Amino acid sequence: MIKVRWIVIFIFTGVLCGPINPAVHAAEKRNQLEELLIWKMSDELKLNPIEEKKFTEIVKSLNTKKTELNQKLQSSVEKMSKSSSAKLKEEELNRYRKILQNYSRMAEEEFDRLKPLLGAERMAQYLVIKQDLTNRIKTMLANPEANGKGSKPLPQPKLIEEK
Repeated sequence: MIKVRWIVIFIFTGVLCGPINPAVHAAEKRNQLEELLIWKMSDELKLNPIEEKKFTEIVKSLNTKKTELNQKLQSSVEKMSKSSSAKLKEEELNRYRKILQNYSRMAEEEFDRLKPLLGAERMAQYLVIKQDLTNRIKTMLANPEANGKGSKPLPQPKLIEEK
C-alpha cells in the first residue's frame, strides 16, 4: 500500500497558516494541494520529465475546468434561491442540470486524457493512489477527532481566583 499519510498531514498543517482573505486562502491551498498531488503522482508513477510536463498540464487544466464548473453550480444554486417565480426556478434548474452533466463528464475526460500518457499499468496505479488519498481526506474531514489517534485529551483548565 502506498503511504500517503504524510501528504495528508502536510496538507492539513498547511491549512492553519495563510492569508486572511478566504478566497485567496482557498485558492492558495487548492494550488498547494494540486502541486503536491502532481509531485507525488509523478514520483510514484516514475514519470520522465516529458511525461511529467504533460501530466502536469493535463491535471492543471482538468482542475481548472472542475473549479469553474463548481463555481457555476454554486452560482446557479444561489440564483435558484433568489428566484421569485416558478418559471425562473425551472429555467435555473435546467441550467444547473447541464452544468452538472458537464461536471460529471470530467471524470471521463480525466481518464481519456491520462490513459494514453500513462498506459494501463500506471493508469491503474494512478487511480488507486488517487482513491486512497481521496478516502483519507474524506475520513479526516468527516471525523477530525480520529486524526489524533493515541493522543491524550487536554486537561481541564484551572480556575484562578483573584483575591
